[in-house]
Amino acid sequence: MSKKQFIKRHHLIINKLRSNPCSFKDLQDYLEKHSIDDEENYVISKRTFERDVNEIREIYKIDIEYNRSQNVYEIKQDADEVKTDRLIESFQIFNALSISDSVSNHIIIEKRKHFGTDNMHGLLHAIKNQLEIRFTHEKFWKDNEKQTRLVFPLALKEARNRWYLVVQDPKDKVYKTFGLERISDLEITRKKFDYPKDFNPDVKFKYSFGIITDGTKPEKIKLWLSHNQANYIKSLPLHHSQKVVSENETECIIELFMSPTYDFVMELLSMGSEIKVLEPKSLQEEIKSKLLNTLNLYP
Repeated sequence: MSKKQFIKRHHLIINKLRSNPCSFKDLQDYLEKHSIDDEENYVISKRTFERDVNEIREIYKIDIEYNRSQNVYEIKQDADEVKTDRLIESFQIFNALSISDSVSNHIIIEKRKHFGTDNMHGLLHAIKNQLEIRFTHEKFWKDNEKQTRLVFPLALKEARNRWYLVVQDPKDKVYKTFGLERISDLEITRKKFDYPKDFNPDVKFKYSFGIITDGTKPEKIKLWLSHNQANYIKSLPLHHSQKVVSENETECIIELFMSPTYDFVMELLSMGSEIKVLEPKSLQEEIKSKLLNTLNLYP
């Protein structure tokens, strides 16, 4: 059995049990159906399934248990559903990109610079073992100026389809972020550092739209959205605090509690007339000012 087939079977078992608990017979029927659809063989014995359960626990931190009273298998603990979903999503993309040439022309890949993920493993090693790192960083401004940085690596953060390294600068003790795609010549030193006790990644970025944490205070933000834009925003929320206040066939009003930083303002501007700031007044005025400045660029 190929590694791809092995991984896909794990994902099918997870998806089936996430939707609802089921008996081993129901799970077998489900795997058989997908075997026919994918022209693969996912059907397994009870012994192989028990081995899969142990491997799923080890790899995905998902506990699957047998409920004897109802004769079903069910997920008892799903440690980090978001991370599991991303693992599955990454595999599905890999699987799609590696299919036969007969359909490869029907997959259109965006041409872009890589995200710098080649350094991710080394950075995680440095974070886990609290080792200072040195790297070259290229700025987007100042004629792409390059600087050598010696920092304490603290965390990796994804924001708007990019990956960032969160560090503490040992010179000024300030927390900073660097895009992975602009990091090169990574060197992991043998010098240990003390992980700052006052740093918690979840707390640090709790009210952030992306990676900007410039001290802007979080506040309640109320937005009006057109019906079409609302469908998009509901499927891809602007922030984890987002909630729908009211909605009808033509419009939707949502609320968020977050810091209205520069990157968030730019995101709102990108939606044009499909969105309007209702509250707070200060954010409304900032959007109006930037729109007027944009209009003044055109004679």
